[in-house]
Amino acid sequence: MVDDIRFAGLEVGYDVPALPGMSYEDIQTPCLILDLDALERNIRKMGDYAKTHNMRHRAHGKMHKSVDVLRLQQELGGAVGVCCQKVSEAEVFARSGIKDILVSNQVRDLAKINRLATLPKLGSRIIVCVDDVANVHDLSAAAVRHGTTIECFVEVDCGAGRCGITTASAAVEIAKAIDAALGLKFTGLQAYQGAMQHMDGYEDRKGKLDIAIALVREVVSALEGEGLKPELVSGGGTGSYYFESNSGVYNELQCGSYAFMDADYGRIQNKSGARIDSAEWKTPCSS
Repeated sequence: MVDDIRFAGLEVGYDVPALPGMSYEDIQTPCLILDLDALERNIRKMGDYAKTHNMRHRAHGKMHKSVDVLRLQQELGGAVGVCCQKVSEAEVFARSGIKDILVSNQVRDLAKINRLATLPKLGSRIIVCVDDVANVHDLSAAAVRHGTTIECFVEVDCGAGRCGITTASAAVEIAKAIDAALGLKFTGLQAYQGAMQHMDGYEDRKGKLDIAIALVREVVSALEGEGLKPELVSGGGTGSYYFESNSGVYNELQCGSYAFMDADYGRIQNKSGARIDSAEWKTPCSS
């Protein structure tokens, strides 16, 4: 019998996978089962690392898509906010009171841009990525229509080849357009190297990051030369955060998997050749 009114009337297996006090064997799958000690250890560890290295940590929500887990990342690890991949995810976090939200992607559909432009009315800082100057007009028009401000990161292609600018001159062109547009604010750079996060060898990952960091440094220098110094240079994942945080150019991390440590990270090596999760991290997920 569960006395907590929050669970009154909930059907196990349909509404929720389990109720407080149920035995492990009675939990209905599929569900996520977490070892809270391991989860909290990971969150604190990343928080301590970011603080020691004077880095903001914007936890990536794609790993859990959970407001509750994000709040734990904020409370225990000092996460400043969240990254998400699309407008509907940003809406959930904003409506739940999360105050600093990055859509770490481009938004081009006019209906989705319109929805994005309403979110600052909920009291949230909203940032979106831009890699095409043509996108600036639509973002500006929506922000003006709703009387809000949308902040923008110019995205740098750090090696994945999917999106982002590849030259400093292109970054300057887009940043200037954002800076001149009503309802928009140029805030910085999205510079996430995702293609190397799961490469086994430390030196292999470092080689990829060295190339990305050199490009980001060039872009930052060009922007500063135009009076457009980025407030934030954001990137870094669980397989690379130590490179970005020691680069002297990044000031915000976007690590997500560190909290749950998916199984593939079990083979990733640190500088000494050991697996990065063998001593540094724990795996709190069991199903």
